Amino acid sequence: MRRVLIVEDDEPLADVIAEVLTFENCDADFAPNALEALQRLDAGDYDAILCDVLMPRMSGEEFFRLVCQRHPHLRDRMLFMTGTTTIRSGLTDFLVGTGLPLLEKPFTVEQLRAALRELWSR
Repeated sequence: MRRVLIVEDDEPLADVIAEVLTFENCDADFAPNALEALQRLDAGDYDAILCDVLMPRMSGEEFFRLVCQRHPHLRDRMLFMTGTTTIRSGLTDFLVGTGLPLLEKPFTVEQLRAALRELWSR
């Protein structure tokens, strides 16, 4: 069973993602912001991170850089989630530069499952 950390400030969306993950044989954990996510990563072992890009307290970009420094084994085990406003806010270069999968909100369950398959194939 894979252990996945969901970093998402929209709790109802995080709940739906967690439910889908259970059907994908994953144990999902939730952090409403990047600071809490870093605490969870420091305290436990995860196989992947699903991360919103625009969050309060710390952006997904800042979070990604800290994960790369503190937990480099997770660098290629991240899946970003974003709304179209993120694309318009100048984060396109960052998102493309990571080479990591990206889900644009709103997304379907099948799109989430496909992104997870891509993540697991890395």
